[in-house]
Amino acid sequence: MTGGHNDHHNHQHFQSSKVRLGVTFGTQLAFFAVELVAGILCNSLALLADAGHMLSDVAALGLSLLALRWVTRRPTAQKTFGYHRLEILVALINGLVLWGMAGYIFYEAVGRFFHPPEISSTPLLVIAGLGLLVNLLGMYILIPTRERGINLRSAFIHLLSDSFASLAAVVAGLAIWWRGWYWFDPLAGVVVAVMILIGSWQLIWEATEILMESTPKHINVAVVQAALEAHPGVKKVHDLHIWTIASGIFAASVHVAVDRPADRDCLTWELEEILRRRFGLEHNTIQLEGPAYANPQVCPLTRLHESVG
Repeated sequence: MTGGHNDHHNHQHFQSSKVRLGVTFGTQLAFFAVELVAGILCNSLALLADAGHMLSDVAALGLSLLALRWVTRRPTAQKTFGYHRLEILVALINGLVLWGMAGYIFYEAVGRFFHPPEISSTPLLVIAGLGLLVNLLGMYILIPTRERGINLRSAFIHLLSDSFASLAAVVAGLAIWWRGWYWFDPLAGVVVAVMILIGSWQLIWEATEILMESTPKHINVAVVQAALEAHPGVKKVHDLHIWTIASGIFAASVHVAVDRPADRDCLTWELEEILRRRFGLEHNTIQLEGPAYANPQVCPLTRLHESVG
């Protein structure tokens, strides 16, 4: 009964996340079109450049939405875990795109510090202000979903970085309009680039750790091993591996040596319950090794292999 309730609760969360991400994608796409048209009509390179920046957000949100749809597909013979890892790949791509944007901002800022171009402050203020409102709206929509997976968190961080960029553009526009400080534009860009790097570092690190099949940071392998070896039917545990398939989906494989012949099905179930209830490990492979298999000479399959050989 509890499991069915949890499945229904998770399904509601998934549908809510998909709707929220879809609405955010739509608003960002609409503002990108507005900004692109405004840049062309005003013949403003600054607005066209910001439209390109908005396009990267639209692409990132589109990838996140695509990944969210694909993770519901059923596993196949080639993809036995389904498409859950797609969200990790999308999160990594989004993080690397953010790093690329930060690198480009640093590159542009160097030249503008020495030769600040003249910038029309009024269009910059209007479009940057509208962009900030759109990004804040997107962030507000995605706030309830940002802890439901690394993919959704990457989308949220994209909007957060773009909000900082829009805020910096507003501040730069005010400085140019009020004091004529054209050098403030590259300075604001550098501050935004640093904040993008700081904000996306954890995202890229976490996605890389999952793809490297590292042990989840909230699980201590030594504690898991001790819990399994504390079972009265277990002699020794070895070759214990724990890794993350996707956000919130963890797996383990382990070899368990037993002292005496026992009800292997019962022992396996009890060990799986320890892994599931105490550590949240749902996908587990437990290989039992009993005294009967300590010597390969007593294994009937040994003679079968020898005869085949």
